[in-house]
Amino acid sequence: MNAFTTMISLLDNLPKPEISKQDYEVFCKEYIFDQLKGKKFGRAFCEKFKVKDAVIRCLVDEDIAREMIEETYIK
Repeated sequence: MNAFTTMISLLDNLPKPEISKQDYEVFCKEYIFDQLKGKKFGRAFCEKFKVKDAVIRCLVDEDIAREMIEETYIK
């Protein structure tokens, strides 16, 4: 195993926070204020819910960020 695959394996095994649909919907409504400040959706999500996900945090495309967040964190 090289360093990259080891890192991915370790990240996959970290516990992921489960965020309720209701909390996520509130965040989506409040996101407009972060958007006005120039903050991307994924970054705002990670900061709000203290999620350590470098991929979501760096995504520029809001639609992709929303899809990944909903598939991974929303319960």
